[in-house]
Amino acid sequence: MFSFRARLGMVLSVAAIAALSSSQLRGDIVKYRLPKSGRELVLQGSVQTNPGGTRTFTHPKLGTLHFNLDDSTIIKVPTLQEQFKRQLGKAGGDADKRYEAAQWALRHGLLSSFYEAVERTLEANPNHPRAIMVKGLKKRMDEPIGDSSKQEKELKDLVGRPDMKIKMSKHFVLMHDTADKPFVNRKIPRADERLLLLEQVYESFLLRFFAHGVELEIPKDRLKVVLFAEHQDYLFFATKLDPGLSSAAGFWSPTTNASVFYDNGTTEDFKQMIDVSSDLQEAKAEAVKMRASNAAEIKHLADAFQFIVGMERENLDLKVVSHETTHQMAGNTGLLPRDVRVPSWVHEGLATYFETSDGANWGGIGAVNEDRLDWYRALEPDKEHSNIDFIVGDQIFDYAGSHASTVHGYGQAWALTHFLMERHFDGFIAFYRRLGEMPPEVQFSQATLTTLFNEAIKKDRRALDTEWRTYMRGLKTDLEIILNER
Repeated sequence: MFSFRARLGMVLSVAAIAALSSSQLRGDIVKYRLPKSGRELVLQGSVQTNPGGTRTFTHPKLGTLHFNLDDSTIIKVPTLQEQFKRQLGKAGGDADKRYEAAQWALRHGLLSSFYEAVERTLEANPNHPRAIMVKGLKKRMDEPIGDSSKQEKELKDLVGRPDMKIKMSKHFVLMHDTADKPFVNRKIPRADERLLLLEQVYESFLLRFFAHGVELEIPKDRLKVVLFAEHQDYLFFATKLDPGLSSAAGFWSPTTNASVFYDNGTTEDFKQMIDVSSDLQEAKAEAVKMRASNAAEIKHLADAFQFIVGMERENLDLKVVSHETTHQMAGNTGLLPRDVRVPSWVHEGLATYFETSDGANWGGIGAVNEDRLDWYRALEPDKEHSNIDFIVGDQIFDYAGSHASTVHGYGQAWALTHFLMERHFDGFIAFYRRLGEMPPEVQFSQATLTTLFNEAIKKDRRALDTEWRTYMRGLKTDLEIILNER
């Protein structure tokens, strides 16, 4: 076990990497300097300055954090809702511009605002084709799904744990062994939180395509999900299916059509972080009890690290769930059929495009992921591997011989997918369709993939490469955009 001093060192090293940024610009940006550490956290939420030289930071999901006035810098920014209202106001009576405001809301995870702007679009133009398409999708998504006993039995047979419980939402059936009571400072149990997130990903995934005129299949049955309370139980189950899943933070199996997750707060590394937090809370209690001269500093450090641990736990859960559920949705809506061996870059590029960035809240669609962007930038000068043909032919994953090269592969797949989804959407969907039309047993060669891609994306390769690199050079996270405007 770590000594307290060693654990304290880990506190500061974790704090160094926990400059938590996200697309969830819900109000103020706070640069908070941890006492005596020289480390700075970037947090987003709302801040209130209190009498006596203190501030209270409130995160929309994780609660409050208190710190001294001198330890923080506040950058005032409009909330997402305020930004949306501004977008909608600028649209005036123009139906297409109102629909652009709807698209903006969807990108930023504001589903209720998205539907509001769609309604406003139809007020201006009752025959707006894409707004009508969205209304039709919403009606279909709201239709009740009947009996799911078949899916329940499949999950029970798959997992073989009679002690696990079943919980259902509108579109998912979840088998889990998590606690029935909420975590401290949380409003609902873990299983209910997971189902809410799954539903957000489900709805947002379908809306992203229908809103752009692409009709997908609506799953007729509830989708199957397994959530283990403990990482070790997940590992035991996952490695029985495939030893290669030992390092996976979650997965979707095309064979069983089930997504499988665990509570990310139960890995050995994370438990050590929780132990550090517990030690700091004990030190805080002792310092307050003894009226130590540095009690305020210890309290702020202990509470800040407890907040970091909670946020990191949420970030990991959200990132993994949004990633793997995208795989599941793609395989159940006909976008990327389950019976075709779709290239890795296509699957992983799509999943990372929908993957939630750090911020402990559902971040919408196509948010610029800081980690993926950094990995892309690291390889970008290497034109042999940061190369459209190299990615499209799936060599970027075929030749990945280490964890680092695999991570670079994810960065390149994300970057090319982000560019194509935003700049060549129709052609990219045509490429997806061509892949889905291929025979199930086909083994995609580099030449076949390149041919299919060229037939769908009808642009000279050199021109496309130049356009892609220019697009990526200009790509910034929402936080970078806000800070650069200051």
